[in-house]
Amino acid sequence: MSLFGDDVNYNLEFRSTKDDGWYHCGVVLQHRNHLRVKFNHFDKISNDELFSVTDFSTNDDVAKFLQRFRPESEPIGDNRCSRVSEGLMVCAACTGGNHLRKFDAVVEAVIKKKHSPEKCLCTCLLFWQHGPEEGHTTTTNLSSVYLIKSGSVDPTVLNFTKLVKEKVNRASTEFILIPKNPYLFKGTSSNENITKPQDFGSGGHSSHDGFSAGSEGFFPVSDKGCEKETGNQHYLILENLETDLCPLFLVDFIHEQTLITAQAYIIPHLLSETRARAAIVVDKKTELETIYKFLNNPNHIIVSSSGRPWVLAEDKVRTGSFSTNLHGFPPMSEVKV
Repeated sequence: MSLFGDDVNYNLEFRSTKDDGWYHCGVVLQHRNHLRVKFNHFDKISNDELFSVTDFSTNDDVAKFLQRFRPESEPIGDNRCSRVSEGLMVCAACTGGNHLRKFDAVVEAVIKKKHSPEKCLCTCLLFWQHGPEEGHTTTTNLSSVYLIKSGSVDPTVLNFTKLVKEKVNRASTEFILIPKNPYLFKGTSSNENITKPQDFGSGGHSSHDGFSAGSEGFFPVSDKGCEKETGNQHYLILENLETDLCPLFLVDFIHEQTLITAQAYIIPHLLSETRARAAIVVDKKTELETIYKFLNNPNHIIVSSSGRPWVLAEDKVRTGSFSTNLHGFPPMSEVKV
């Protein structure tokens, strides 16, 4: 019995991201931000494919995802072989494995044989478009061939992609890359063409009294009731951000630009403060170095939609235990200068 019982309507085919084969499936929208693809005849939840709205960075990603869905294909049947003709795009079963896998192919020729209405003996030559036989031509019984059906996909899929597009379009207008700027707006530099932000500490650097030194580097000091400690991780601090910034937008923007999936945490601030800080956290030092190089690239400057430039708090990355209870960071108004 499926975890989702009889609520799943198995009325689709999905081109799996695991082996590129088409499978009979149904879909479930979970928590309004995840789409679960459940495969018919696969009872284990581990066989499902789960997609989040955060998995997509552009509208092109959404379009390609939609192309993975279509109405369930129709078997030719034993007495309808006349419906197959040269040049027709079909879906055909591929031998091998424990489960039925189907891949798209173009019919190059139909070899007809006399047969009874109960059992078709005709075969065809298929030029495979993807799958194990991609680029090859093989002989296949028409009983293994399916007609591809056109039509709209399940409304659940369309509702999910609508949510994704809303997220993508919001994120695309949240930040702007201004190319070939002679300065990256760091705490150690300035740009006369844009409004200069508040000072971030002595000599233009930000003070971080919220950090303590450790053998591996620095980590934010938190109170004893810390919710979670991520262990040995690598992170950097951004400043001069919008106070209402959603960390999801930071994650999406960084992934879109660097192909790295990071974690972002907005550091608590006072209501009277007009700017916020955020921590960008990853598991690998090489990933953080890539993110740092992107942020510190002198050929562009990153600004919010309101024109506020991003500021790197310091000219180095940090390694240590990062606490997701961020109250150990003092408000900007309490940072010593």
